[in-house]
Amino acid sequence: MRVGIFVEVVKAQFHTGISRYVKKLVETLVSQDHCDVTYYLYYQRQPGEQKLDWLSANKQVKHRPLWTPVNLLSEHPSVWWKYYLPLVMKLDGIDVFHGPNHSVPVSGTIPTVLTIHDIAYFYMKVHGEGLDRMLKRTTLENMNCATKIVAVSQSTANDIIREGAAADKTTVIYQGYEPNPGEMKECTSIMQRPVSSLTPYLLFIGTVQPRKNVEYLVDEFASVSSEIPHTLVIAGAPGDSQQTVEKKIADYGLSDRILLTGFISDEERHTLYKHADIFLYPSLYEGFGLVILEAMSYGVPVITGNNSSLPEAAGDAGIKVDIATQGALGEAILSLINEPQRKQALIEKGLTHCHSFGWEESAKQMMALYRQLCRC
Repeated sequence: MRVGIFVEVVKAQFHTGISRYVKKLVETLVSQDHCDVTYYLYYQRQPGEQKLDWLSANKQVKHRPLWTPVNLLSEHPSVWWKYYLPLVMKLDGIDVFHGPNHSVPVSGTIPTVLTIHDIAYFYMKVHGEGLDRMLKRTTLENMNCATKIVAVSQSTANDIIREGAAADKTTVIYQGYEPNPGEMKECTSIMQRPVSSLTPYLLFIGTVQPRKNVEYLVDEFASVSSEIPHTLVIAGAPGDSQQTVEKKIADYGLSDRILLTGFISDEERHTLYKHADIFLYPSLYEGFGLVILEAMSYGVPVITGNNSSLPEAAGDAGIKVDIATQGALGEAILSLINEPQRKQALIEKGLTHCHSFGWEESAKQMMALYRQLCRC
């Protein structure tokens, strides 16, 4: 069986949400015992650009870097998805194709699997009005053309069905999480501040953008900061909320109590999780909320929202609050800090709960779907 997978996002210098998903899914598929499967990894290649060496030593992996004029995929996606890629796939004899990032070929007869992570841009401003409008249109087109649609949570499945996806071709396959690596090297400082000077601290990991609700997080921390000794660490790449958040921090006079790290390395991520007192994730909308499981795997109790897919990710191992209510998050923070027995119970629940979401099971279910479609 020949499985084609579009892995363009893996080329990113820094891996976040979707690129982590694609990387771990493919690595797990390749590591499993599917001796009859060859994986064709498709991505763009600019003139002079080197081929990815990722997984290239594995005999079941064939890299298919397609020479592409600069910006063809971003500026003329229809040329790529309707003509170029389908032609190459046909010549390669692909049995089933997986688009793990919201896009599949919209022409040809090869069965396709489309992964949808979330459709936040249907409900709120995410990338700007023009781009959000285009993403709505292309998402609907891709969902209509795909043979099967994989949603990463039941919440996302409900959303895409509400927006027009066929229920009978939509299935939920939870993504795995990256557990505490244990042996990874720790950082002694974050943004020139010794880690020891930050503790105890509350942790948020995510891009500083409106959807992540970081402004609310700062407001809630400010409301309780005089009652707790904690620092708030906001770890993630700057986004559209960065300037507003920075201004709020300055207005509250909390520049010495709130640290904005910018993008963090894997070592910094590991260090921050390992020493965090509580993980906070008051996002307005998530397709799944993988960071919740990552925090739990480090023995960090979680407070998150009761919206979108977050209750699925947290289960009964996290505290879920109404983030539309002023003071709800702050109250939950104080409650957890002042109730050590409850905090310990959540830590133990979290360590058990996170293990129910593994990449091995996710890849196993995905392979079963591939085989179903090509009848191999």
